[in-house]
Order: sequence, then C-alpha cells, then structure tokens
Amino acid sequence: MRGCSLWLCLLLLCAANAGATGLSVRELRDDPPAGDVLAGRHDARLGPPLAQPVIQQVHREAQWWRIDAAAAVDPAMSPKLVLRSPFLYRVEAWVPGASAPTRHALYGPDADDRYSSRALVIDLPRGLAAGEAVWLRIEHRSTMVMAVSLDTMDDVHRQDLAFIAWRSVVLSSLAVLVVLALAFWGGTGERSYGYFGAMLLCAIGYLAAIGGDLRWVAGADVLFGSSAQANRVIGCLGVVFSNLFQRAYLDLPRKLPTFSRLLAVGTVAAAATAACSLFLDWRIFHVLGNGSLLFSSAVLLAASSVLSIRGDRAGRVVLLSWTALVLFTIAAALQMLGVWVGPAWLGQGLAGSFVLASLLLAIGLSDKLLQLRRDRDQASRQAQLDSVTMALNRHGIEERLFREMEQVRTRDTRLSIAFIDVDHFKPINDQHGHGIGDQCLRIVSWRLKNLLRNRDGIGRYGGDEFLVVLPGMGIDEACAVAERMRVSVSSRPLTMADASIDASLSIGIAELAPGESMLSLIERADAALYASKSAGRDRATAAPAPEGLWVV
Repeated sequence: MRGCSLWLCLLLLCAANAGATGLSVRELRDDPPAGDVLAGRHDARLGPPLAQPVIQQVHREAQWWRIDAAAAVDPAMSPKLVLRSPFLYRVEAWVPGASAPTRHALYGPDADDRYSSRALVIDLPRGLAAGEAVWLRIEHRSTMVMAVSLDTMDDVHRQDLAFIAWRSVVLSSLAVLVVLALAFWGGTGERSYGYFGAMLLCAIGYLAAIGGDLRWVAGADVLFGSSAQANRVIGCLGVVFSNLFQRAYLDLPRKLPTFSRLLAVGTVAAAATAACSLFLDWRIFHVLGNGSLLFSSAVLLAASSVLSIRGDRAGRVVLLSWTALVLFTIAAALQMLGVWVGPAWLGQGLAGSFVLASLLLAIGLSDKLLQLRRDRDQASRQAQLDSVTMALNRHGIEERLFREMEQVRTRDTRLSIAFIDVDHFKPINDQHGHGIGDQCLRIVSWRLKNLLRNRDGIGRYGGDEFLVVLPGMGIDEACAVAERMRVSVSSRPLTMADASIDASLSIGIAELAPGESMLSLIERADAALYASKSAGRDRATAAPAPEGLWVV
C-alpha cells in the first residue's frame, strides 16, 4: 500500500507538470551590470533558445538568463515562474514592471516559506505581455538542472501538496527502516544491518539536504546552502556503506571474488572522495564522486545478474530491488556530469525508487538472517544428537534435564528419570561386530521412543547407556513407564538383515527430591540401575528417596 502511495504521488507530480505553459530559455554567459542587461544592450550575445526550458549553469559562477513565454500571460491567473530543484542556485529575478529584483534561494534569508522546497517561485503580478521577458541573474556554478515552468497559483499549491506528501512518505519510510535496521543490528550484532542502517541514514541526509527539507534547521544555510561539500561527503559515504552492505549481503568474497575486488575499487574511490571533500571543494571531486557511484552501480548490477542466473536468492533480491534504483541513479549522475538533461521528475523518481529498493532489501535481509538463524539452530540441534541412535547425546540430555529441573523449581511439579543399560552388550559387539552393535542400539532407541510422550526426553548417555527424562511424573508412574520400556525390548528379538539378537534392559528410576542437585539425581538412578544388574538384570528398580535436604 505504501508503494502504491509513492507512485501515485509521483504520477500527480508528473500530471501537474505536463500542462505547463511553453517557455523559451536563453543564456548570456556573462555578468554585466543589470542596467545594461535590462536595456537590451547584450541581447545580441544571448545564446539560442535551449531545447528544453531548463537552466544548468556550468560555465560561470554568476551569469544571466532570459525567460520568454510563447504567448502573453494573463495576470488574472496569478501566474508564477517556477524554478524546480534549485539546490545551490541563488537567483535575482527582474520581472516586468518591478523597480527592483526579488531574491530567491533554497537556503538562507532569501528562502520563501510560502512555498515548499521543491522550487523557487517568482511572482508575476503583471503577467507577461507580448515581447516582455523575465531576466534571471543566477549565482553558483553547478551541474544541477533547474527546470523552468510557468504555472498558476492553483497549480503551484497543488504541486506543493503532492510534493510534500511524496517527501513525507519517502523520508518517513526511510526513517522507519533506519530505526528497524539499527535495532536489528544492536540486537543481533549482524554487520549487514549496521551497513544497511548507515546507508539509509546517508540517503536521508542526502535527499533532505539536496531537496531543501533541512532549510529551517539552524546553521543549515552555512552547511548546505553555500557549497556542495557537505552533500558530497554524505553522498560518498552512502556509496561506501551501500557497497559494504551489498558485499556482505551477496557474500561476494566467497561467491564472486572478482566482483568483490572491483566493488572494493569503487568503495575506496568513494571513501577517498568523501575524505578530501571535507577540506577541499575542487570540481574533480564532483566527477570522482559520481564516477564511483556509476562504477559501483554497474558492478553491483552485473554481480546480482550473475548470481540470479545461478539461482542465488540474495542475488535475485538485489537485482529486483536495485534495477530501478540503479537506472535512476545512473540517469541522475549522467545529468549532473552534463551528459544529458533529464525530465523534471527525475529527482523524485530517484527518491521513490530508493525507498522501494530499501523496502525490498530490508525484506531480503530479514529473510537471509532468518535462514541463518535456522541454519544455526539446525547445527546446534545436530551438535546435541548422537550420530548412531539420533537421540540426544550426553550433553544434550543433561541440558534437557537441567531445564526440566528449573521448571520443577519454578512451577512446583514432579520429575523422574530412568537410567537404562543394555544387558550383555559387550558380547554382542565382540561376537557380531560394532556395525551390528550400532544397529541394536538404534532399534532399542526406537522402541524406547515409541513409549514416550512428546514432552519426554531420551538421550544416549554413553556406550550402551540411555537416560530418559520424565517431566511431571512421580516415582510410581515412572516405574510403570520403565517396565513398559523393559518389556518392549525383552519381549521380541532385535531383528536386522544380518542377525536376530535377544536383548534385555536393566533400569534404575529416581524421582527428583526438593533441593536435590542433578548430579545427585543421576547418581541415585545409576545406583538403582546397578541394583537391577546385581539382582539378575532384565528388571527395573526404583531408587529410595535421599536422606536429608540436598543443596544445588
């Protein structure tokens, strides 16, 4: 549902932009005095009309732009000249009939709180008559593309509402994912969640800074409004954490070591650019930052494609979630490098694709962590199983007994155990071999398990000995169960493909006394077992209650 809301907001933005009045944008690559420009003394030096109504000031720190409408603009419509995605551009607007320019910027004292941060809005109280133009003096050299449109007041408000709804969904979604990622990182210690959370934090910082969402924060105009350094640092750190996350999530060092090394190149380049941008604002760092982003995106897309072809689940998640984001990212980076001029909604599409990619990656990461937990639990269970009988081993059954004893102490219930020994097992091994002996132990284990409840526990304690844990049972009930177990083995031979062997069990039963330790309980059951053996074997003997109070 949230994904539908994202794209619905984007469609509203696109629909609102589609009806803009046609404009002609011409560039004067110079900064002469305003009086000379307005008097038309430099009209002959204007460049030809641009193919699209956009401003991208890459040649000078300050220059002039002329905006002409294709037809006269009626002042009754409350027309506004809208400059979308201005970022660092600072604009002086000279409109027909005004005696002084109006100043506009995304950050600082010239920010206009009547409108959202999506655009700079210039009032045209007299409209535009035929032959009239709006002159813009723009400061700041940048590859950012600022789209120009002519809209009514109603259109501006409508687009502002759609923009605010869009940004709210985007930033709040990313914020929720950050909280979840960092919480999982703190709870599990899984580094992938830490990288993922850091990547999302950088994304929030980058989108909020470049989109003007932070313009009302104290000091934001100094940090984000005068230079691209801070934003470049945040963006490059985002590339670093993204690469670290994807490297760990896709397990590239093990699955695709060549791609892992290539991704490391992009990571080092982004980290170096971030470090240098802390102190220097050279244009080369702008190229390096976007270059590392493009290179890393291409490597990740190729790596996830290879893994997807191999049937790797993580690779398919990355390919599904990353494709749209990578395409938007490449398009935005190429636009910043001056290779092309994208549509006005490119920035919002990039933000939306990042949210959707993050949601899918969060789901994929959680699924991978869950699978790792399953594998670890399975390995833990296997480590507690006896390989011959597939019952618990000694460590496993002692741990089970300890847990049941804790339950007895907290819930005031009863607990008994049965210590079991297969009579004359050594002669079976000596006569038939250890293979037959192991089969005998498996058959005995199966017969005992068939007589136990789901809540009971059985484990091979060592050699031919078994320990059975009987929670909730007193000594009388435990003796009855022990007798049934004895009969189940002695009543019919242990039949295998190569042999049929008669067997019997000697059993000792003991009930846990208040305050008794596990060692004492097992020792009493063991003593009862040897009492059964001394009495002729093939029998079950109950241990007497301990004398005095035992201390754990």
